[in-house]
Amino acid sequence: MKATQVTTYRSLQNFLDRTSNRLSTLQLQAATGKKLNRPSDDPTAISPVLSARTQIQASDRYIETIATGLDRINNMDGYLDGIGNTMIRLKEIAIAAVNGAMSDQDLQTYAEEVKQLRQSLIADANAQVDGKYLFAGFDEKEEPFVLNPAYPGNAEYPAAGLAQTVAVDPPLVDPARLLDDGGNPVTTFTVPEQGTWNLDTTDPAAYVLAFTPEPGFVGTASVSYARDGVNAEADSLDYSPPSPVLYNGDEGDVQFEIAPNELITVNLTGQSLMMEPDDIFKIVTNLMEALESKDQNAVQGLINPLEDAANQIRGERSLKGNIGKRLEVAGSQMEKIKIDMEAFRSRFEDADILETITQLQQQQQSFEAALNVTGKVSALSILDYI
Repeated sequence: MKATQVTTYRSLQNFLDRTSNRLSTLQLQAATGKKLNRPSDDPTAISPVLSARTQIQASDRYIETIATGLDRINNMDGYLDGIGNTMIRLKEIAIAAVNGAMSDQDLQTYAEEVKQLRQSLIADANAQVDGKYLFAGFDEKEEPFVLNPAYPGNAEYPAAGLAQTVAVDPPLVDPARLLDDGGNPVTTFTVPEQGTWNLDTTDPAAYVLAFTPEPGFVGTASVSYARDGVNAEADSLDYSPPSPVLYNGDEGDVQFEIAPNELITVNLTGQSLMMEPDDIFKIVTNLMEALESKDQNAVQGLINPLEDAANQIRGERSLKGNIGKRLEVAGSQMEKIKIDMEAFRSRFEDADILETITQLQQQQQSFEAALNVTGKVSALSILDYI
């Protein structure tokens, strides 16, 4: 078949167009580093690329969440370490205070130190990070621990002393008396390990019966009395004083999602840390009161509770340490998943830069050669052969 000049021109033009398009594609790949810049570049690669991108974005969110959780756990651990050291010091004070060589001044000095250590415990339990209380549960804007103004001995308590009056109906009058363990009439009666009963006979028409518990006593107390020759027993007095420190937070768990369908609790409520199963503030306050009253026996009885309280802190710290370890493992897993997904996405989307540059140079040479041939063919004329 005879090739006309028009056919030759059309073939050269089509070749130039194809070469130019291929050259533009390679230039774009070299500039962006991607071989998939638009869906039309490779329609079959769009689905796996989009799926990989979604997985990478999800991994990034999980990694960020895990990092936030680890920051929270690490901050918490620092304060738990401080609380644990304070509990160790409190036990050391209790052990030293039962030494028979201690003077009243020594015991008072220890009492003042215990008071300061209690304030340190409150400060650590009220720890904040970014304006949020660590141990307040969900209620992160509310200061979790405050001194209870209704507790005897706190500065805000409206009355001095620890005595509680006991109502007797009808009121005791002269010549009513208390009865000791031997049934003897008395106006003052001390019950070992509980406290002292006192019958105030100042007003013969209305005696006042009161009970002053020993430091640290919790429970019920009762006493017998004689009136008009008849023995009776006063109503039991439930001496369960309120905690010296109140918890104003809640027991809500702050949970982070660290993997699909996996939630982990990253907070620690003040209730479980300081109040349950042992009320640590009450134990420390009892130690302070025992030292102030120079009652070494009461101090002796608080050594084991102080150790239990310290173990309570250690236990919670250990649990949070386990959570921190789980977060680290989850973070490593998410980083690996992200790397795998990046490699998967790169296989479909990213260009091999060396191969692309080589092809670009080859295509550039081919395009220049085609332009040169086209120019020469265009210069041909029938007149050149006449």
